[in-house]
Amino acid sequence: MDQEMTRDEITLEDLLRIFKRRFWWFFATVIAVFAVTIVYLMLATPIYEASVTINIEPKSKGSLTDLFSATGYTSSRPDISTEVELIKSRTNIETVVKNLNLVEYFKNKSKNSEIDTYDVIKSLSNMITVSPVKDTSIVKISVQNPDPELAKNIANELASVYNELLQRLSRNEYTARREFIEQQIPKVEEELKQVEDQLKKFKQTNKVYVLNVESQNLLNTLYNLDTQINTYKIKVEEVKAKISALTQQLKSMNQKIVSSETISVNPVVSQLKAKLVDLQIQLSALLNTYSENDQQVKSLRKQIEETEKMLKNQVESIVTSQVQTTDPNYASMYSELIQSNTELLVYQSTISSIESIKSKYEQKISTLPMLEQQLFELERDRKVKENLYSILLEKLEETRISEAGVVGRATLVDSAITPTQPVKPNKKLTLAIGGVLGIFLGILLVFLLEAFDKTISDEEYIKHMLKGSPVLGRIPNIEFPETSESPELVVVNSPTSPQAEALKLTATNIEYSNTPAPKIVAVTSSGPGEGKTLIAANIALAYAQNGNRTLLLDLDMRKPRIEKVLGIERINIGVTNHLLKDIPVERIIVNYGENIDIIPVGPIPPNPTALLTSKKMEDFIQKLSEKYERIVIDLPPILAAADSLIVSKYTDGIVLVVRAGKTQKPSLRVAYENIQTSSAKLLGAVINDITANQMGYYYYYYYYYTTEGKKKKKRRKSKEK
Repeated sequence: MDQEMTRDEITLEDLLRIFKRRFWWFFATVIAVFAVTIVYLMLATPIYEASVTINIEPKSKGSLTDLFSATGYTSSRPDISTEVELIKSRTNIETVVKNLNLVEYFKNKSKNSEIDTYDVIKSLSNMITVSPVKDTSIVKISVQNPDPELAKNIANELASVYNELLQRLSRNEYTARREFIEQQIPKVEEELKQVEDQLKKFKQTNKVYVLNVESQNLLNTLYNLDTQINTYKIKVEEVKAKISALTQQLKSMNQKIVSSETISVNPVVSQLKAKLVDLQIQLSALLNTYSENDQQVKSLRKQIEETEKMLKNQVESIVTSQVQTTDPNYASMYSELIQSNTELLVYQSTISSIESIKSKYEQKISTLPMLEQQLFELERDRKVKENLYSILLEKLEETRISEAGVVGRATLVDSAITPTQPVKPNKKLTLAIGGVLGIFLGILLVFLLEAFDKTISDEEYIKHMLKGSPVLGRIPNIEFPETSESPELVVVNSPTSPQAEALKLTATNIEYSNTPAPKIVAVTSSGPGEGKTLIAANIALAYAQNGNRTLLLDLDMRKPRIEKVLGIERINIGVTNHLLKDIPVERIIVNYGENIDIIPVGPIPPNPTALLTSKKMEDFIQKLSEKYERIVIDLPPILAAADSLIVSKYTDGIVLVVRAGKTQKPSLRVAYENIQTSSAKLLGAVINDITANQMGYYYYYYYYYTTEGKKKKKRRKSKEK
């Protein structure tokens, strides 16, 4: 078992032999793939690449108030992954397409009037590559296109559009705040003027100019409450502006948005807001009696903080449940959105609590005299409008400064220039890939040809199939001379040729294949056309040349060829006549030459199997063995008829001829199984028609150590000289 497994292993020598045998297939494949690669490089459209390098600064503080109120200014590197996605956003590419009028460009270039903006955007997206430089805030924008000038223009325009987008996104919050304040100021100014006119007219008409002390204190209290309400209302609008800016920014990145209305209608959020209002009212009541250091005040403030924390957690829970596919790159934006919505809810609950407290003080106004109530209301309106007007003016200036301070965060490091050398195709790399691919496909083709080739061309396979039976001879390819009457008799026509020497060596190997030397040798093959008759005739002649009285017996009663190989006319008397008509053996023997006789088949019988199995056949061969020293029998192929196996029991062994490149592997396997089943003795195999690639060092020896070989070698040297 181990020996059989060892034989099945493919060695390096086997691989080299396979490649040597099919070298030209491998070589042709490599050359073909290499040629296709060269043709591709000649026909491929060159692609040029233009690149822009930009430095993306971290988001800076937006206003002077923010700058001065911060305890320390620290910048962090921007989230480059977010910036990369932002650069390649559809909005940016669409702007580039419009600015450069690329729809018309591609229509004219392709002569296709059906191209629309969507097609151009899709095409442009495939041309653009945005890659961050590791561990820096620098981003490289590369554009590849067959038109080098267009590649440069697209790269530069995309960098410019991206910087404008950053400015617009950063400015949105301040712009929304400024626009709101600018809308409110004229209204408040007009309302303030109307209140002042009403107050002035009231005083002149009723001759009442000042409030008493109690009314003045009540006025001051309500004024302070109104001031707080107005301040928180402005904060509410600022937070709303910020939420709107964040929402717009997320929309531009195609991210899912959760609105403030969705959050506010949540029942848990509503309960927490109501609780927060109650706690703030309680705190206000306590502060009228107790100081900030009082334990009750501290406890109440702690409850307010916990409620605000719970409110924030609930808002975060709502946002995260709605936005399940959030990209980690946008986490900071969603975090700001959650914080802003929480602040909005806290400010709204604070306004509600202050208005609740204010309503209690407003009830006291009804206890004042009628004129004093009217004066009170007018004074109160005037002070509230003045305060609100002042706050709006202050906020307007602050917002203008913040808005003006917004600059683009993308700084151009290197602008794109018109490329002069194409980046695709990379000729050296493509040729290298073509070469490697050619080698790989060549190897694959060699193995596929070997796998699908059912013919035998490997001596090791024969040895393995015949279970260790020896290879008795290796016969090189024979070239038959056209002028000879018997071109197949190599040992006679060219006695010193490599082929003749190989046949003689085969005869010698048969002599030593058994002890004692086999006297009666049958030559057969698995199928027709494998050279068994040629081998049988030349082995018989080799025996005769060695001085042995030899008989060449033709028992191929189906397609006899002995006469043709020997170059003699068809003889109509032979084995058949002796077996059927009892013609004496002496009359059917034909002397061919010194030490060699032949017995042809004679007339082809209707039933060869019956003759070969008869007692007369056994007696016939027995008589011949007493007369000759060596008998070589030419038998029909094993798979063509059972004749070979029938006759084999009268012989000392069978020689199986295998023709390289002709004999099929399944045929050899079945032939060997039939030999084993019939208990015939297999002396060994003879490999016929071997080429130099198949024969290897055997061919070298045959060629260089024969007279023919030396002559050819001398001729070759003379030609070289």
